[in-house]
Amino acid sequence: MTLTPNMKTLLAAILADARRLEVVPDKPPTCGGRARWGPLWYERQEYEQFGVRHDLDRWLGHAPTASESAVFSRALGHMETLNLVTRINRWGGGRRATHVQLTDTGRAEAERLVADQDAAMAALLKDLAPLAESLGQALPEGPRNPDTSVDSTGE
Repeated sequence: MTLTPNMKTLLAAILADARRLEVVPDKPPTCGGRARWGPLWYERQEYEQFGVRHDLDRWLGHAPTASESAVFSRALGHMETLNLVTRINRWGGGRRATHVQLTDTGRAEAERLVADQDAAMAALLKDLAPLAESLGQALPEGPRNPDTSVDSTGE
């Protein structure tokens, strides 16, 4: 199955939303955090019934232009014909999707896609490790600017 870059973006984003909601606990945390848990719990209930909310802003990481909205709407429609997703209008009628569900085929494809992306990133980081070490050794010793220094914990 050949997927466009837009379809890959949508599959990975929908899977990320599904994973985020699948781990929301049934009960609020005992040590606070109830204010954050409530909206997530409600969204998880929606997810279980309808799928993830159609949220192109979150999926793309920015507010989409009108052109992007049209392109990604067509991509979702094509993904639906490929049996990767099901678009749902929570209130019935109309073509506007309010929620999107991954089909079993779509979930498997999204899982494979994300695993491939993770493997590619790991390989890239492995290839860059010697370069980072050589750059680190080339840095002069002495006080560093506290705004740019990073300790061994990555903080």
